[in-house]
Order: sequence, then structure tokens, then C-alpha cells
Amino acid sequence: MPYFKDKVAIITGSSMGIGKATALALARQGAKVVLNGRDVKRLENAKQFLQSQGFEVIAVSGDVRSYKDCQTLINETIRQFGKIDILINNAGKSSRGYFESLSPVVLREMMEINFLGCLYPTQCALPYLEITKGSVVFISSVAGIRGLPETSIYCASKMALTSMAESLKVELASKGIHVGIVYVGITKNDPGKTVIDADGSLLELKNRQGNHAQKPEQVAEVIVNHVRKRKFKKILTPLGKLNWIANIVFPRVVDKFLERSLERIRKMNL
Repeated sequence: MPYFKDKVAIITGSSMGIGKATALALARQGAKVVLNGRDVKRLENAKQFLQSQGFEVIAVSGDVRSYKDCQTLINETIRQFGKIDILINNAGKSSRGYFESLSPVVLREMMEINFLGCLYPTQCALPYLEITKGSVVFISSVAGIRGLPETSIYCASKMALTSMAESLKVELASKGIHVGIVYVGITKNDPGKTVIDADGSLLELKNRQGNHAQKPEQVAEVIVNHVRKRKFKKILTPLGKLNWIANIVFPRVVDKFLERSLERIRKMNL
């Protein structure tokens, strides 16, 4: 019997990329899946893709920056399926530009999307997760382990998820709710994926086809296993683990390395 048979899983930001791959992985293990995203057409395509394979899935469009939209997401899930077992906070956005050049609009949007966009659905879902002793998982980034140049506000928004996850782990322990956080490394992206430039405009991200980039399906497998085993923290990729260790053991060396690698980092972010 599939491990997640009849479990109800919400995945925010699941119309493409890691979110869509995670939805598919959970569905294959028996879960009833709730897709979520802002792009209605892309979301509908993702729903039809899963339904074509015989999976039970609904799609609820909405913006995780809106508390009202998050309430709608949770309420519609309860209306359709009657419960919530898993919430994967995957929706997020990256940014580019040195801090001094970032528009105030970018500062606000990044914190709203990457931080509040995880808190809002979590708070709305907690009463139902308590009933099922379910799981809430935050999808962070290895950039949330150490602040990096040119992605400062992105790093800050992802680092904030660590403190939130740590707090919730303690607060919710007596309620039996599993809290987890996964630090994702460089991942191959779908065509059309965008990041926010310093002035607030959108930049299309180049395809990451190198050997160092993981496939969304690989990341999804880790996320699903993380939920199944009810683990707390997981850092992906050897580079991500090296980043974590080096930042603890040799922080000054890391500082110097980054200072000398500014141009290389800028090119990697193009």
C-alpha cells in the first residue's frame, strides 16, 4: 500500500518546477493533492497533467502574499477533502542585485513572497494539521545558510524560515505536528522561470543544465522522504553541505573567498 494513501497534501507554488514534481511524487504514493499558484493557465495545465495519470487533484489559484487567498486555499481543501495532512511551503522567488541598488519594492516583495508567503498558509492550516498530527515543511535554500552577495534579500528571506521552523518545532511538539525544513541547492529550472531584478522588473532565468544542478524530480524525492520520515532539517547537494560546515568552522575563510569571487558569482546569477 502506498505510504501516503488517502493523505491530503497542499503544495504551494506547484504549477511548475520543484512544486509540481513534489505534487507528482506525493500523488504517486497515494496522496490527494492540492495544487496552488498565481498563474491560472499554468496551474490548470499542471492539474490536467496529474489528472491524466489518474491522480486525485484539485487546483486552487491564489497569491500566498495574501492572507485571504491563503484562507481560501485551506478552506477549499477542507471543502473538497475534509482534512489536511501535509503542507509543503514551496512558493518562492529569487532576486538579483547588490543591496544598495535594490528598490524598496523588491525588499518588500521578497519578504512577502518567501517569508510571509510561508507563514500565512501555515497559520491557516495549523488547526487542521493538529487534528491529523500532520506535517508542515518549509522549502528553503542553501542560500539560507549563509548570506551571499547579489542575493542578499533572497538569502535573508530564506534564513528567516530557519528561525520560524525552529520556533514552530518546539511550539508544536506537544500537538504532534511535524515541522521540517529543506535547504535546496541549484536546481534545473523550467523554461520561463523568472527572478526579480534590482528595479523590480522580472528577468528570465537561464536554463541550468550543468552537472551541478539537480533535477526537480530528485529534489522532490528528498522532500517526500523528509515528510515520510518526519525529519527536521535536510541540506541538499555536496556544495550545500560544504557551505554549512565551512560557515561554522571557517567563517573568515568563507568571507575572503566570497570577496574574491564576486565576479564569478555575478556571472553564475545571470
